[in-house]
Amino acid sequence: MFFERLIVIVVTAAALVAGVDALQTDMVQHRAPAALAVSTTVLALNPDDPGQQRLGPLRFLGAVQIRSSDAGFGGISALRAGPGTRMLAVTDTGNWLAFDTVERDGRLVGVANAYMRAIPQPGGTPLRRKADGDAEALDWDAATGTASIVYEQDHRIAHFTGIDATPASLAAPPERIERLTQMLGWGNNSGGEAMAVLPGGARVILAEQARHADGSRVALLTAGGVTREIAITGVAGMSPTDAVALDDHTILILHRRFSSTGGLGAALSRVDLAPALAGGTATLPMTLLARWQAPVTLDNMEGLALRHDGGRVFVYLVSDDNFNSLERTLLLKFELMQ
Repeated sequence: MFFERLIVIVVTAAALVAGVDALQTDMVQHRAPAALAVSTTVLALNPDDPGQQRLGPLRFLGAVQIRSSDAGFGGISALRAGPGTRMLAVTDTGNWLAFDTVERDGRLVGVANAYMRAIPQPGGTPLRRKADGDAEALDWDAATGTASIVYEQDHRIAHFTGIDATPASLAAPPERIERLTQMLGWGNNSGGEAMAVLPGGARVILAEQARHADGSRVALLTAGGVTREIAITGVAGMSPTDAVALDDHTILILHRRFSSTGGLGAALSRVDLAPALAGGTATLPMTLLARWQAPVTLDNMEGLALRHDGGRVFVYLVSDDNFNSLERTLLLKFELMQ
């Protein structure tokens, strides 16, 4: 236990230093578009109990660790699923990352056809500061090609069209930049961290650290062209890192703990937005679906995506390695047994 705690302290300290450096430096490394060579290692859900195949209502369908010799790979902060096996992600260093999942008999066994490039800025101009590229949340509708990215530090939402996760589509700059006055009070490194767009067009954005007096999480709900602040019950000791629409009024939220005192942890919750969509102001309760903690396979979990297939719902989770050799980029697949 002492050794595990020591590793967590070292990892957390390194991540915090990296975060401070990102805030202080004006150096920007412009990512050239390129196919990405990756390798994967298949992992068990619980290395201490290979027979474990469930976490609450989640049925385990595979996990892999993703590696690349490319120094630009890592920092994945949000994830979305497209048609077939295609996945789209963003990184907190301002990059698009697209790849295919490799699955056999419904189980995740690897990734392939990875491609990474810098996310274009308005007018095709490069980023001026590294902090301006801190992409933390993504929503993508593969059917329409619309995609939106939430940036923290320079709080804004970039809106794209024609995105199909092919290299050509990822070269297009955003068509519109949206800035919400409600985000202005959010801290540099505690802003918009999770976003979900419902099928009807309503959108919710959760702040990483901002809370109300009762401890509930601050979120912004945009519906009918109006944005207002709402409150969502959180998971004690954790912060929201991604969210995705389950249906026209329900979202799933990924939470993570990454600290020297509490160690690594993650959770998945379900929230019904119907009361808020109807104009209600009460704090929205959440239903805790599952928790991850050692020895279950996890890391700094930051991305969440869903695939629907014939009435079945598959959940994918990805971690952010913070470009730290003591952390891992993990991709996990589950089926949500509703």
